[in-house]
Amino acid sequence: MTAPSSELPLHAPPVAAPRVLDGPLRVLAEAAWPDRPDDELPPIAGFVESSFSPLVAETAERCLRRRYGPPPAAGAPRTALLLASPTGDTGTADALGRATGTGRRVAPLLFFQSNPNAVLGHLAARWQLDGPVVALGPGFEDPDRLHEQARLLIEDGDADQVLAITAVQGPPDHATAVLLAP
Repeated sequence: MTAPSSELPLHAPPVAAPRVLDGPLRVLAEAAWPDRPDDELPPIAGFVESSFSPLVAETAERCLRRRYGPPPAAGAPRTALLLASPTGDTGTADALGRATGTGRRVAPLLFFQSNPNAVLGHLAARWQLDGPVVALGPGFEDPDRLHEQARLLIEDGDADQVLAITAVQGPPDHATAVLLAP
């Protein structure tokens, strides 16, 4: 006799055992935005009034394309997405401030995109990445600190590789992305 499906135990995806890494993480791919003077950010459906999410997405996509070609990242190991920004999404914060300051209705999409994990979720779905999603604030944009956070995600068994992104709204906007692995 089998139990009804509502009573079946839930199983979490397997997590690798913690490990200690020897040496620095290897750079598998990297990208920057802008990478030429006439660079323009492509729009992303569902993200409005701010360049932050398109900046993060385009820089991450350039990095992932260099490693895997077009999405999805077929055969990619468990990949964490790690975002650091000293400023966060100032464009969305400014749009929210303008709307509330003038008593206008706030566009619902602004609430969705005000969480930096929203663009990371967009990337994870588009590229079929199945590792953790982490967004960090000021103090982690330094490459050494960001690489240390990536290392911890791998050592703890949460990921096999990490896409580490740093994004700063300008002027001018700029971002970097690096795919790291042991």
